[in-house]
Amino acid sequence: MNNYKTEVLKGQSGISLVEIIISITLLSLFFTTYASFVGISSRFNNKQLTDLNNSNGLLIDHHYLFLTLEKYADLLSQPGITLPDINNIKQKKVGNLPAGCSLSPQIDWELPINQRPLPVINWTPSNAGYAICLKSSSIVESPLSDLVSKSKGNSIDAKPGLYYLLALPNEVSIDQLPVRKLFCRPKPFC
Repeated sequence: MNNYKTEVLKGQSGISLVEIIISITLLSLFFTTYASFVGISSRFNNKQLTDLNNSNGLLIDHHYLFLTLEKYADLLSQPGITLPDINNIKQKKVGNLPAGCSLSPQIDWELPINQRPLPVINWTPSNAGYAICLKSSSIVESPLSDLVSKSKGNSIDAKPGLYYLLALPNEVSIDQLPVRKLFCRPKPFC
């Protein structure tokens, strides 16, 4: 049996230079692919930036932003919020933000809503670096009295309005992208 082992070992001269080059090339290709994957996926995970206090990364922030914009859209689409109220919100200028934008809409727009998307989560759009804006589309809302009259069968050219809620970041980057929500109001006439 010892003769057999020595015969097998004598027949093998080790790894050749070509095999070493191929194995190093494959190893470096694997590590390059792995490093690229980690670099790309880390953009969507928790941020490493210190200037954004409460940001949780792009995907989580966008999920919370969609929940927040949905809450605002549900409230603003109610007929209890009048057309003059909507126009006041669209024209209100807060600080150096564009007209219709606010870091604290529930305070600046005087809305009875909690800014946090979920009560158990301590996250707000302003802490993550986003301002909430209300903009109108080209479909202008008719007065509520015209909408009610049209719903009763009168031939009045009355239409509900289409609006955009935007979540605009302080600075657009790969880690902070704008989000928008289209909604119709007043809700019973949409």
